[in-house]
Amino acid sequence: MIALAAGELRRVLARRMVRVLALLALAGIAVAGVLTFLNTAALSDGELAARRQAAETRVAACLAGGPLPEFEGRDGPPPGERRTENFCRFVAGGVDDPRFKLRSLKGVLQGTTAPLVVVAWLIGASVIGSDWQNRTVTTVLTWEPRRARVLLTKAFSCIVVASVFALLAQALLSLALLPAAYLHGTTSGTGGHWGLSLLGVLGRGTGLVAVAAAVGFSVASIGRNTAAALGIGFAYFLVIENVVGSFLEGLRRWLILGNAIVLVSGENSGGDVPGRSVVVAAMYLTAVGIGLLTVATVVFRRRDVA
Repeated sequence: MIALAAGELRRVLARRMVRVLALLALAGIAVAGVLTFLNTAALSDGELAARRQAAETRVAACLAGGPLPEFEGRDGPPPGERRTENFCRFVAGGVDDPRFKLRSLKGVLQGTTAPLVVVAWLIGASVIGSDWQNRTVTTVLTWEPRRARVLLTKAFSCIVVASVFALLAQALLSLALLPAAYLHGTTSGTGGHWGLSLLGVLGRGTGLVAVAAAVGFSVASIGRNTAAALGIGFAYFLVIENVVGSFLEGLRRWLILGNAIVLVSGENSGGDVPGRSVVVAAMYLTAVGIGLLTVATVVFRRRDVA
């Protein structure tokens, strides 16, 4: 069992697609770190306070009905009507703060979960799809005839590689943004609770990546090629998710995308998905992954692989 798992892990890591994805991720992380650093700037507390005071002065002038020539062209209240505080703060209360706030890292990592899920789906689907096309499955079964063990070991290898890929990518991205935070930003608001919430984002995101790898692997195994997983995934998320999610709000909590949004957000009923808690969303997505993997295993045990 250990030899089989080690061999499958080496095969997944040796795939050209995995290496290309790793290089693209490293390049993207480097670009993100450099651009963030170049587009942020240090700002002293005194200068920030002065900018906030200037913004309050502009808001007061707006409420008093004074002219705002620098905001010409923006929509405002009809002539003769009283300006509201919300309107004045919108058009005149902005404060230019060029600092990178380390507390925003949580939102950054949440945003990177979606592309990492796509990467996991590709890894799972392409590995088993390539094995079917190259008849590697038949070769492996000549020295390990227990089909369920073979398929589940392959799936396990894809899940592990995809999960480690996601964790390393997000860890490296966090490190790439640290220079901007410490030299051109602020670390305020990053106490103990923030650290725990950040770990929660990483854990939930990695769990979703693992599910995506299992689902992509299972669909490709049942269809016996990578294109099956890509085509079915495209049709499901483009047609079913969009149609049902848009017109039948009450069913959103039973859709994969809806539960994924709740899980990544970490908020009960998050992402306009009413009636779904984070714990239930995690359980539901795990059940989907295990269920599809079980179906793929049953089909694999009964089909002709010659």
